[in-house]
Amino acid sequence: MLSNVFYLLTLGGIAAALPAEADCPRIRCMDAINECGIKWGRCYDMCTQGQPAPPPCPPPPPSITTITVPTTSVPTTITSAAPCTSTGTACVDYIKDCGSPPTAILTYGGCFPACGPTPTFTPPPCPTPTVTETAVPTA
Repeated sequence: MLSNVFYLLTLGGIAAALPAEADCPRIRCMDAINECGIKWGRCYDMCTQGQPAPPPCPPPPPSITTITVPTTSVPTTITSAAPCTSTGTACVDYIKDCGSPPTAILTYGGCFPACGPTPTFTPPPCPTPTVTETAVPTA
């Protein structure tokens, strides 16, 4: 009787040590969203691999340093001893800061005949911020 028990235990140990090839490979595919809201998915063999981990979140963007350039104006009248004989073009560029601290920097200006009157350039309006809401499903 003791030999039968020993025989059954040995046979059970051999059966447990053998891979269950009939059930493998077992491929599972999954689609998910990581903690940053980025969609990802992967397929893996459940017999030989563990469940894959989500990809890491991308690093935050580098900080932006804003340099404030004072707005300069072009004189509205040009006085000279001799009459203007230039046939060239004069151009002016202006900078407008929007917000405090600045959230947008706008450029404006234009070109005009060098001997003609200097036009007045009106600064453009600052953009209004828009908010977009995105729903992220939770598991």
